[in-house]
Amino acid sequence: MSLEALFSRRAVGIRLGLEAVDAVYVALGRPAAAVPAIHIVGTNGKGSTAAMIDHALRGHGLRVGLFTSPHLHRVAERVRVGGVPDDDDALEAAAARVLAVEQRVTLPRPLSFFEVLTLAAWQRFAEANVDVIVAEAGMGGRHDATRLCEARVVAIASVDLDHQAWLGDTRAAIAAEKVAVARAGVPVFTVQQVPEVLAVLREHTAAIGAPLTVVDALEVSPRGLVGEHQRHNAALALAAARVIVPAVERADLDGVVWPGRFERIAHRGGTLVLDVAHNPAGVAALLGALAEHEKDAAIAVGTVADKDVGAIVWALERSGRPWAWVDLRGFGTTGARAEGAPMVLEDLASLLAWVDDRIAEGGSACVCGSHVLIAAVRARVLGLPAAQPGER
Repeated sequence: MSLEALFSRRAVGIRLGLEAVDAVYVALGRPAAAVPAIHIVGTNGKGSTAAMIDHALRGHGLRVGLFTSPHLHRVAERVRVGGVPDDDDALEAAAARVLAVEQRVTLPRPLSFFEVLTLAAWQRFAEANVDVIVAEAGMGGRHDATRLCEARVVAIASVDLDHQAWLGDTRAAIAAEKVAVARAGVPVFTVQQVPEVLAVLREHTAAIGAPLTVVDALEVSPRGLVGEHQRHNAALALAAARVIVPAVERADLDGVVWPGRFERIAHRGGTLVLDVAHNPAGVAALLGALAEHEKDAAIAVGTVADKDVGAIVWALERSGRPWAWVDLRGFGTTGARAEGAPMVLEDLASLLAWVDDRIAEGGSACVCGSHVLIAAVRARVLGLPAAQPGER
């Protein structure tokens, strides 16, 4: 069974704007429109926050529909009910219905891959009779397809520079795109942000009458997620989950399993860490976690072409640990180049040889960056099928 009709929409590229997706959503009968949702936006930490909220609410007996992006191995990982990734056949049927309805509606443009998938996910949530939806925005917020959710609470994770070509060149501009999902009277929670970001969040929420709360980091990260940054994500998850179930406690966040987030894998007698950190702020957080938990780890990084490679390289050089750059062109995507990298690894074979050498020398290794990169390494090391294509 394939999802070729869905994957073919990757050729449309990234499309921001709500007119097309809203029109098809209405034509579909507005599936799951009455289901309360937690809408999560931000630059870094959205996925971990969503996973913790999902885990906590399921622990209190709710049937949760979780929508995240991108996927690592299967596109159906993005659509979960009760913690279980969707069935390929069922998701394909939902996507086929979206595409059929699209043909009957006059639209300004075709739906993108992400828009088709979002609409298919909401159909699947309606079919599953979920109690609540946890929705991670794909990019930005103002023009993101996930705005179709019926948000009862908005959670804003750490905001930093990323996707500047679509969201703006400053943190303030990006923050404005994220906080635009806020609604009058709907509570908004955020982690501690840099001053220019917090100023934008305060101004917008005050203007529309949405109560804003800045949460303090928890004393420790929840069991299962490593790094100081997870203390902030956990505090955000706890505050948002309590809007739906006030009885949620800090301990309810423990035990989350979220692949590709400081994921330790036993490999050839050593340790391989995999992390999807792919922008300067994410790499900085990862380096902090490595300093605490894997002090001798060398690190290989590979990102797509729109990232701030100079800032990432600066952080790697300051860390004092051995590092290498991965050219993602050898992984079938548009890879960025790092000037002055001590070593460039051009394909999966050379990357895995580098990992094996580090471990053979008695150290450990970390690979981070694009989901495409982490999926390829994870699949090879764990003996999984090759990843399905996708974006956002």
